[in-house]
Amino acid sequence: MAHFDSEQVGWRLLEPNSDAPRSYVARIVFDSAFQRAPVVHVGVSGFDIENSDAARLRVRVTHVDPAGFEVELETWLATRVWSVDVSWLAIGN
Repeated sequence: MAHFDSEQVGWRLLEPNSDAPRSYVARIVFDSAFQRAPVVHVGVSGFDIENSDAARLRVRVTHVDPAGFEVELETWLATRVWSVDVSWLAIGN
């Protein structure tokens, strides 16, 4: 599990009223490296969004390699995201 919030450097998910999507990217490092890039599944396990906003949140896995991967959190329009919790599972050898 990983927790991301507005305290992270580069967090742009609190800037409302932008027509362009706003995103935050973080690197997840595996405890032990795989021999090859594994298949990674990620899911949202919690989030804190401003209570007057629509819950617009997209989560993607990118740049998977044997040592880890990047997770990208994205929102758009007036949605203000304070934090996101994600759970992930990496399958490989």
